[in-house]
Amino acid sequence: MGSAGGIANHMNINPLVIHDVAKAFPHMRIIVPHFGCGYVFETLNLCWACPNVYIDTSGSNQWMRWMPYDVNLEMLFRKYRETIGPGRIVFGTDSSYFPRGYAKAYFDEQFKAMINVGYSDDEIERVVFGNIDDLLNGR
Repeated sequence: MGSAGGIANHMNINPLVIHDVAKAFPHMRIIVPHFGCGYVFETLNLCWACPNVYIDTSGSNQWMRWMPYDVNLEMLFRKYRETIGPGRIVFGTDSSYFPRGYAKAYFDEQFKAMINVGYSDDEIERVVFGNIDDLLNGR
């Protein structure tokens, strides 16, 4: 979708488009960025149906402002944990653009949301580091 003024419609924008691929290749791990970026219902369904699909908490998540219903980081962290557990949530790998550098504010907001929702220290460690470490190292 990009930033404001980005793409609003495309045949591949809805994460459900990868459902058949995820089902056909159950050992291939797929990461959907930005909590599904405006397709929360569809992404939750995709993750529920396909245990090889992970969610990434990427970036500023400004798309939440454009939703027709209230969405916030606490709701997203709660719903994804309820649906897929903390073992398939990956901290926002797409948190910046060059030349600005790493956007620590995104981490701070997401960390606070996980605390407010009641994530344990172990769950936060999984999301922030452990899950991507497992993915990158084939575990």
